[in-house]
Amino acid sequence: MIIAKLKGGLGNQMFQYATGLAVASAQSQELKLDTTGYDDQRYVNADTPRQYRLYPFYISGSIATTDEVKKYKYPFGILSKAMRFLNFRILKRHNVDYEPSFSKKSHNYIEGYFQSEKNFMAVRDKVLKEFIIKKESEVFLTEKNKIDKTNSVSVHIRRGDYASDPKTKNAHQVCSREYYDRAMIFARSKIGNPIFYFFSDDIDWVKKEFGESPDFKYVSSPKLEDYEELLLMSSCSHHIIANSSFSWWGAYLNQNQNKIVIAPKKWVNKEIDPHTNVIPEGWIRI
Repeated sequence: MIIAKLKGGLGNQMFQYATGLAVASAQSQELKLDTTGYDDQRYVNADTPRQYRLYPFYISGSIATTDEVKKYKYPFGILSKAMRFLNFRILKRHNVDYEPSFSKKSHNYIEGYFQSEKNFMAVRDKVLKEFIIKKESEVFLTEKNKIDKTNSVSVHIRRGDYASDPKTKNAHQVCSREYYDRAMIFARSKIGNPIFYFFSDDIDWVKKEFGESPDFKYVSSPKLEDYEELLLMSSCSHHIIANSSFSWWGAYLNQNQNKIVIAPKKWVNKEIDPHTNVIPEGWIRI
């Protein structure tokens, strides 16, 4: 059995699941998911609350029991806890990017963010098949029908705790208006009559900031679930993403061979970016 720890929002959970699926496949093991962290009040009461969000998809992995989590996370009891504390707190081994060791060594419990397709390229086709929702709502289908009729470009603007929480803002930074303006200029130069579909966790702010335009459409709504918005992004022909795993997956799940994906050159607000493998080959960084 392989247990993958899930943490963060939907996009991060998708990276963790996909990496867990690759590890389980390489070892011919069953994949289970550790969702115990979502019972933590720090998640529940956070500025951007987090919950387990993979349930609408056709995933093959199942939820691990509390006893299974304890057995695989701490196989040597207090010694295992000490080693994990040393790795994550002292040595800062947070596994945020590509981890080639996971395909070469035996792992029973994996934890990290794993924000790179390189972690799961061996099972890429399986990942794409599993990240399909079981049921499409009427609201989702109505919006998708509108998108399908145009030369659509998704534009994702990630705000939430990126904008409101000082610690998170310092680490991640909100992509600038200049970035989006430059990205849309580039998109217009390559795509005939593009329509820009805006997605955001603060869509009211986005409407005020970008205003009205014949080629602007604002999609995000309380009537849509987060996974529905992500899949609506993936139904667009092209993409302008934020430094966000959520819009990364929105672009990645789009199987249009001729898609244009524009991503920010800087993923996090650090001198040495730990996400050196986050952007797939062929995506454009500006």
